[in-house]
Amino acid sequence: MVPASLPYLSGVLDWDDVTLSDPAEDLAAIGASYGPELLERVLALGNWSSQGLFTRVAAIRGTFALQQALYAIRDGDEEELADGLADYR
Repeated sequence: MVPASLPYLSGVLDWDDVTLSDPAEDLAAIGASYGPELLERVLALGNWSSQGLFTRVAAIRGTFALQQALYAIRDGDEEELADGLADYR
């Protein structure tokens, strides 16, 4: 336990890759990583209800497997390439 008079670290923010971009990219990643149920909760909590946003989230999410395949080709990783292309075969 840290004495109340001493400062303590409660979190870390990493701003190395901070950019202004489309929030649909982050939302698509949430949906891909944690599933549609959590994505729906995040959208509701953020009060995001734009059909345009939903369309962009779906479009961006649809590119993730291809991005995985492209990185696998670049890295020479056959297993990762097969995984990235699995839904397209």
